[in-house]
Amino acid sequence: MTKNELENKKHCIKNAYKDAKKTVLKGNMFMLAIGLLLGAAFGAVVSSLANDVIMAAIAKVWSGSGDIAKWEINGIYIGKFLAALINFVIVSLFIFLALLIIFAIKNAIEYRKAKKQPIEEEKEPEPTTEQLILEELKQLNEKLSKQNTKNKTM
Repeated sequence: MTKNELENKKHCIKNAYKDAKKTVLKGNMFMLAIGLLLGAAFGAVVSSLANDVIMAAIAKVWSGSGDIAKWEINGIYIGKFLAALINFVIVSLFIFLALLIIFAIKNAIEYRKAKKQPIEEEKEPEPTTEQLILEELKQLNEKLSKQNTKNKTM
């Protein structure tokens, strides 16, 4: 390490400030903040759907009362767990569907770009090193076999 490199590393707070400033100016922090806010709002909607709609319907069908969150067995709150599980399933489903749509759009764009390219004839794949060695060994084996048959006939 040179003296200049060591001197630059000495200013760790100054370097940390520069790195943090670069990250903020890239816009990644703003996207993260937007994602966090949207996630919180979406979480509230999903939580309400799971607790107030789905769990209330299950409670009406199962026990006739409207509060299944208080359902417990030996101190274990089964109702709260079911609500959290339904919440998780709904969020996972929406994330999966969002990813499915994003990748479908990405693949469609790639397909359209590839369709515009000229079509090339498919080339025969070049033999691998192992295939070349195997072919050469077969040829050597044939030569040796011919030599052995010549020697035996003499």
